[in-house]
Amino acid sequence: MKDMIIRGGENIYPREIKEFLLTNPEIKDVQVVGIPDEKYGEQVLAVIQLKDGQSATAKEILAFCTGKIARHKIP
Repeated sequence: MKDMIIRGGENIYPREIKEFLLTNPEIKDVQVVGIPDEKYGEQVLAVIQLKDGQSATAKEILAFCTGKIARHKIP
């Protein structure tokens, strides 16, 4: 796994985002990676495994992140 994602000149550490997402009680595991982006160089992608019996939409995950981590770090 790459140690850093560079998005629009900002250094983003996948481990920091992973640790934050794991504070969500519905999330069992998560992997955070950078994917190519024409405009920003890279975008943040989180692959999330929910705990058994839990459900969450991408919109709910975004809402969980908003206001708690910097906007450019939200996957």
